Amino acid sequence: MFKGRVALVTGGGSGIGAAACQRLAVEGAKVAVVDLKGDTAAHTVELIEKAGGHAIAVAADISSPEDNVRMFDEAEAAFGQVDVAFLNAGILQPYIPLEQVTIELFDKVLSVNLRGAFLGIQQSLRRLRSGGACVATASAAAYLGFAEAAAYATSKHGLIGLVRSSAAAFAARDLRINAVCPGMVMTPMNSFAAIDTIEPPETLANAPYRGGLTPQQIAEVALFLLSQGASGVNGLAQLVDSASLATFPPLPQ
Repeated sequence: MFKGRVALVTGGGSGIGAAACQRLAVEGAKVAVVDLKGDTAAHTVELIEKAGGHAIAVAADISSPEDNVRMFDEAEAAFGQVDVAFLNAGILQPYIPLEQVTIELFDKVLSVNLRGAFLGIQQSLRRLRSGGACVATASAAAYLGFAEAAAYATSKHGLIGLVRSSAAAFAARDLRINAVCPGMVMTPMNSFAAIDTIEPPETLANAPYRGGLTPQQIAEVALFLLSQGASGVNGLAQLVDSASLATFPPLPQ
């Protein structure tokens, strides 16, 4: 799907981002693997190169305007262009009642999950080649309140508004922007063991009803939204939650 194209992926050192980086490489892309931790980005690059792909590691803090510029600079310096961007990096918050959320915690979560996405979206609008696409990772928490993670849910609600508000500007440059909204994903961020391997997509099993999802199951949806197969999709927030929010009550009791 991505032969001759260059992809930039934030949060590419583990979880959904690492799976997306590997799948993009399998589909022919050259990949700039961006992560706050340079060693985890380098590990993903090693996995890609062992499989015969091409990638570089970039250590960057997505809440920094300078780092957002630099990560695109480094991708262009290595590969000459950037065609698609998967803005996947983000952080969780401790599960605590609203009254225990400090201003410092609230600001930290929004600085990464919303400000960081805003900076990446602006750079994507400026730097992606015509015909390209951007996908941001939001959350199922963007669809309903989250009593014990108010800052996180707020950041993801805001991200959906930002993606939808950006669709016209992206279309004006022959680009698209969409969001993928995962439910519970079995990643290190959620205290699950890291998964280094990827599978041929046609062999993936269906997720259990309201069950946990693998990082690759989210990555596959992101790849579709980045691909020309989704050429008619712009401004969409695609829920990927194994039907967790499909019926009431929204979560198992």
